[in-house]
Amino acid sequence: MRLRCPSCGSRSCVNSAERVIEAAPTLYAKCPSCNDLVLDKTNRIDLTDISFDDLKCKNCGRKPLDAVMAQILAVSAEPNKNRPKLTLRQVGTPLLSPGVPTYAPPHIGYQNLLLLTKQQIIADASNLILRDIPEVRGVIYGDMKRVIGLANRHAAPHTCRVLAGCDMRADLVTSAYGQILMYKSQSKIHIEHDNAVKMTKLGTLPIAGRVVLDALAGPGTLGLMSVLMGAQKVVLNDAWLPAVENAYLNLQVNREILGLRTLSRAPVAKKAPSRAPNLFCTATTDHAIIELYHGEFEEFNIQDSGVDLVLLDPFPDTEPYFKALSKEIRNKHPKIHMVCI
Repeated sequence: MRLRCPSCGSRSCVNSAERVIEAAPTLYAKCPSCNDLVLDKTNRIDLTDISFDDLKCKNCGRKPLDAVMAQILAVSAEPNKNRPKLTLRQVGTPLLSPGVPTYAPPHIGYQNLLLLTKQQIIADASNLILRDIPEVRGVIYGDMKRVIGLANRHAAPHTCRVLAGCDMRADLVTSAYGQILMYKSQSKIHIEHDNAVKMTKLGTLPIAGRVVLDALAGPGTLGLMSVLMGAQKVVLNDAWLPAVENAYLNLQVNREILGLRTLSRAPVAKKAPSRAPNLFCTATTDHAIIELYHGEFEEFNIQDSGVDLVLLDPFPDTEPYFKALSKEIRNKHPKIHMVCI
C-alpha cells in the first residue's frame, strides 16, 4: 500500500506498517561486505581522510551513519572551501527514517535519514546535501531544546522549517500487544526517541473492554495501541491540527494491523467558538469504535462521552498543569480513571 505523503505529495514516503515491520530486523544492519566507520562525535574530524565513495557498500548500497554525517559536514564546507569548526554532534540530530530498533551502529540506505540542525552553515547547504547525499530524505532547521508543536492552550505553536526534501518519517512502536507504525510530519511534531517506558506503563492498565480517551493524542500512539489492547471504544483528541492529520494518516497506515473495517472523514465542521473538539474521522473494527477529534481537551465533554479511562501524555513542562487538571476532573467525575503516561 502506498499513500500520498501529506508533506510533499509523493507516493514514496509512506509505507504500510506491515512492510516496515517485515523489513525492520535487517533494515539498518550491515551486510558481510559493508565497511565499518565509527567516528569521535565530540572532536573535529579530518574530512580529507575519508573516502565516502569507498564507504558505500557495493553489495547492499548502505553507508555507516557516521560516514553520512561526516559527508554532510564535508558538503556544507565545500562552497567556501573552508572546514567549519564543528563536531559531528554539532552537525545536527540524525533521525532514522523509519525509526526502528538498532543493536549496532546503523548502516543506512536511500533516504533513510532526516537531519534536524540548528547550524546555519548546514542550513545554507541543505539543497546541496539533498542533491549529493542520497541517504538524506530531508533537512529541517530548528532547536531540539524546544518542544515542537503546541505545548499547551496558552502557548504559541513552535515548528521547525523544512529546508530541503520531506519531513515525513515514522517510528515503529512495540508493546506486548503488537507493533504499530507512527508517521509524523517531524517539523511540526514533538520528537520521541523511545516509547518503551510508555508502552510498559500502558500495558499495566485495564484497557480491555473500556472506553478510552487519548486526550493529548499527538499522532495517536497511545490510542492506536489501546485498540490492539482490546478497548471497546477509543477516542483520540488533540488541539494541534498537524498532529490530528498525522493520527488520521496512522489509522490508514495501520489499517490491517488494527483490523479496520471502515474509516471515514467527518464532514467539515464550522469552527467552534470555544475550540471545543470537532469530530475529524471515525473508524470501526469488528470489536471497537475509533473517533478522532480536533480541539482542546479542556473543552471535551467528558460527562456525555461515556469515557471511563483518560490517558494523558503531556509535554514535560506542562505536567504540573495537567496533573492539576486530572485532579479536578476526578473530583467532578470520580468514576473516571485518569492516568498520566
